[in-house]
Amino acid sequence: MPHARMLAEKQGYKCILLDFPSHGSLVDEPLSLKTCAETIKKILTKYNLKPGGKTIYIGASLGAYVGFYVLKEHQEYFKGAILLDCGQNVGPGASLKARMGLWFLKAITNNLSNKAMMGVMLSAMEKSPADYKLVESTFGAGFFFRQGPQQVECLKGVAPAEIIPELDIPILFFNGSEDYSDSEDKWLESCKDKRSELKVYEKGDHFFCNDSSFVNDMLDRFDTFSKAVVV
Repeated sequence: MPHARMLAEKQGYKCILLDFPSHGSLVDEPLSLKTCAETIKKILTKYNLKPGGKTIYIGASLGAYVGFYVLKEHQEYFKGAILLDCGQNVGPGASLKARMGLWFLKAITNNLSNKAMMGVMLSAMEKSPADYKLVESTFGAGFFFRQGPQQVECLKGVAPAEIIPELDIPILFFNGSEDYSDSEDKWLESCKDKRSELKVYEKGDHFFCNDSSFVNDMLDRFDTFSKAVVV
């Protein structure tokens, strides 16, 4: 992922990129919140990352929503979290608009081929102002839609409003102002650790992190936040 390369090259961070079940090398493995948490635990063990270390969880979109559950299960391994594109409540108590969006996503992923779904995604990306390695970021990680309905079930099953108050770590939230959000302020207010922050980029959409006008500022904020929480 280009952002990970920039963090490594510009700021010297060690970045571990991983596949969740149903993605990339794990495309045939079953996807659920539980299997995602198990995958993270395997990665932590593989790289000998211990509780109380300096690890920060970073996730965007599905990776951010799943991240709430992962952090709940393995909070002791993380000094903090950076979560992007997760400003709406998609779990229990979701709004009608959010529920309709999940229903639509489940319907199209259940009925369209991977090729057709990638065409839909590319069409959506062409309408975005994002202009920085968008295709590489979106598809380079091995994103497939074979388990689209299971992805939706993960989104429906996670409960940020219940999980966030239990997390005793700081969280840095990023969103674009044009992306649908109904809970971003609520998520921040719920954080137990008051070092938590929310940054909203004006005119940014769900692909805001691939907008070149935001990238450097976003990565600088990654760096500032990380140095503040890893002490």
